[in-house]
Amino acid sequence: MGDISDACERTAHVEGLAAGLELALREADVTTPPGPVAAVPTSRVPAGATTVPHALAAGEGISFLRYPSHVLVDTACTLRFGRLLAAVRLGTTRRLTEHAVRHLGGRTVGGDPTLGKQLVQGTLADLITETEVLRHRLAAPGDDIADLADVQDRLTALDWEATKLLGASGYVGGGQATTAYVSRLVANCWTLREGHR
Repeated sequence: MGDISDACERTAHVEGLAAGLELALREADVTTPPGPVAAVPTSRVPAGATTVPHALAAGEGISFLRYPSHVLVDTACTLRFGRLLAAVRLGTTRRLTEHAVRHLGGRTVGGDPTLGKQLVQGTLADLITETEVLRHRLAAPGDDIADLADVQDRLTALDWEATKLLGASGYVGGGQATTAYVSRLVANCWTLREGHR
């Protein structure tokens, strides 16, 4: 699964969340979410499907589909997809971190480059290190629901830390911070939690 996981991460990093999600869904061949809503690329929405409107997600090319609550979930398939989705999110997290570096590259605080500030450098180092730790956790064998849920939660936390580096620009308009927010919503739809088995 390493090559597929790498491809999902690379696709999301280069082409964005919807492209990475499309590849992950295709490779995992998952069709049913663990809950009543599935996040899918808008191009996958069947005609006449019941969707949940969400403007920010629509801007990212993501739609939310309603599913009947009685549908059975293939746990093994959903866990496999969860690992690929985490790889997709690693790609979008890397993309957001790189955007934060570019954003801060032209900024100064008290006449000094913002990127030279110890706190900023420490935050960036933590982001990069944690991204690598999570990548290695995903590469380890196993299908532990709690571990995979923890990886998704930690990716959400990393995205929040990277977004804070953008200051107010991370909260207005579109861009990488919006992608991080929608990425979290996608993960919420697909992440198995204890009790799903």
